[in-house]
Amino acid sequence: MFSTLFWEVEARDRQQRLIAETVGIGPTIPKVVQEARIMQLAQQAQVSVVENIRLVSAYVFVSCTQPKRIVHALSRLPGVVKADALLGASEAVLVVERHNFEALQSLLTEVQSTPGVKRISVRLAA
Repeated sequence: MFSTLFWEVEARDRQQRLIAETVGIGPTIPKVVQEARIMQLAQQAQVSVVENIRLVSAYVFVSCTQPKRIVHALSRLPGVVKADALLGASEAVLVVERHNFEALQSLLTEVQSTPGVKRISVRLAA
């Protein structure tokens, strides 16, 4: 029984040392400093989660009167990754990315309301 208790205490101590080494804190550091370090790591974790959010991407086919002029105007919009005029057709194609569907809808409304744009056709990327 004593040996089982000894191994449990030893395992718990090993786990606490591993956590302290991973977080970069130890028993000799004041508790306030430990808490500040833990808060800093939590904030960094939240930032990395936000950065890893998958963007909503779409291809937007634009029927328009002057494709080169429209492409020049639309390429300046935030969220437009690429804009090209197509040869042989009065069309342009855009590649757009936004953080959510509401932002994508807002961008598409802005594209549709651009002077010279007749209609748009949207295909979401998988």
